[in-house]
Amino acid sequence: MAIKDKLAAFEEVKGYLGCGVFTAEGEMLEGTAQISGLHQEVLGSLLNDVLLAAQEMTKQGGFGKSNFIQINSDMGVLLAKCNGNVNKKHYHTTLFLKADGNVAMGKMKLSSVVEALAEEF
Repeated sequence: MAIKDKLAAFEEVKGYLGCGVFTAEGEMLEGTAQISGLHQEVLGSLLNDVLLAAQEMTKQGGFGKSNFIQINSDMGVLLAKCNGNVNKKHYHTTLFLKADGNVAMGKMKLSSVVEALAEEF
């Protein structure tokens, strides 16, 4: 099953706007968006930077290693999760939801999709 097929699972989440898989350097490997004007390649790349900064912040602060971030904006919710270097390939997965989307379901689905993607790497 291809990466795009595994990302399709996000479409079941109420408020789904888009998603993507990025390298640890912020390059988009695959993604989809349901609305025009969502610059997910840029957004995903910047989320990648924020995720890496959060990992460094928690490490320096003696709070362990973080692997997940959530950013709320007036348009919606941005979620990003690191695969934790489980396999040889390090990647980050993003999910974009409307402000009234089901964030709890999005987080659960994000975890399962990140796990399912591991076999692609």
